[in-house]
Amino acid sequence: MLLQLPLPASWARIIPRRDPQERLTALKADVVEAKARIRAVLDDLAERHGLPAKDIDDAMGYADDMLSDAIYSAERDLEQEIEDRDPV
Repeated sequence: MLLQLPLPASWARIIPRRDPQERLTALKADVVEAKARIRAVLDDLAERHGLPAKDIDDAMGYADDMLSDAIYSAERDLEQEIEDRDPV
């Protein structure tokens, strides 16, 4: 005999889910913080070793691209969740 359980499970209903807009805002804020921390490390490296500011700026461009790539799928998932919740 098979037993079909109702979905979602009762334990899943008690787990509070944060609003996807709040999660997206938090993700973007964390990315800004990560960029600031990376910049601080690169500025410190430049100061200690006399690296040109242009090279540091170029490295920040790579870091920006890297962070964008790293969060792309999570950001898209959250944006999709927001769109699904509030259709235009």
